[in-house]
Amino acid sequence: MNEYLKKYIELKKRFSAADGGPDSVRALYGFKKELEQSGDRQAKEVLVDVYDLLDFKKDAYDLLSRIGNRSDRKVLKRLGTLKEYAESWGNHYAVPMPKTPKEKQQEKERWARMGLPVFRYHPDPLDTGAFKESEEGVVCDCCGKITRLFYTAPFFSVEDIDYLCPECIADGKAAQKYDGSFHDDYSVDDGVDDPERLDELIHRTPGYCGWQQEYWRAHCGDYCAFLGYVGARELRALGVLDEVLDDPMWDEEQKEMIRESVNGGHLQCYLFQCLHCGKHMVWMDFD
Repeated sequence: MNEYLKKYIELKKRFSAADGGPDSVRALYGFKKELEQSGDRQAKEVLVDVYDLLDFKKDAYDLLSRIGNRSDRKVLKRLGTLKEYAESWGNHYAVPMPKTPKEKQQEKERWARMGLPVFRYHPDPLDTGAFKESEEGVVCDCCGKITRLFYTAPFFSVEDIDYLCPECIADGKAAQKYDGSFHDDYSVDDGVDDPERLDELIHRTPGYCGWQQEYWRAHCGDYCAFLGYVGARELRALGVLDEVLDDPMWDEEQKEMIRESVNGGHLQCYLFQCLHCGKHMVWMDFD
């Protein structure tokens, strides 16, 4: 048994024992990078296994197609299986690389360097896809200024709006000008008594895209921060699956659904975090 295979077996055991926890995923990603940079054939053979374990199905199939011995029946059988997944999934359901606190801070600093407003209830709107970047720039319908970043999530108004800049959302001008909102004020958790917080959420906070009606979680008397779109694998990789299951909102059947959810699948989970105690919670819906 070569050294690459020994290390893979060790990392796979850690990954399974940790139920896909963040440290085990980071270790696999580090090993993946090491194997990708190696020219050793044995390294490439193990890289197929790493790709497969992390659900980079297309990458696993493409690599095995190049290096696999097609006279070996086991290789042919595995190629057939990987091809089916590669054509159906691609790399779409790959286990995400958990971000370190340093990387999260760097994202916030990048947003700040661009001179963009801070959204308490949606702190990483570039990462979640609420805004997209345009190299050429577009004209904000609200203020008429050219902006490199434009809003892509729901905005509910009578008029059809193409582009809104972050500033016109943050200061409430877009909602006021078009008598619109970024979220339904009835689709929120109870327990928030301050009307100013509801106003900030629906009129000055970027929304997110749900399969059905978007819903906003609340905790500790305030609305939570929306962190992004997740499935069970993302929750495990972040180390918060048990935490989100410890939620009186869900019964045992619904908890099992969360355990089996797939990001981008028929059952989608949306991750929130309390701004005060840090607790993670989810909302989920079906396509």
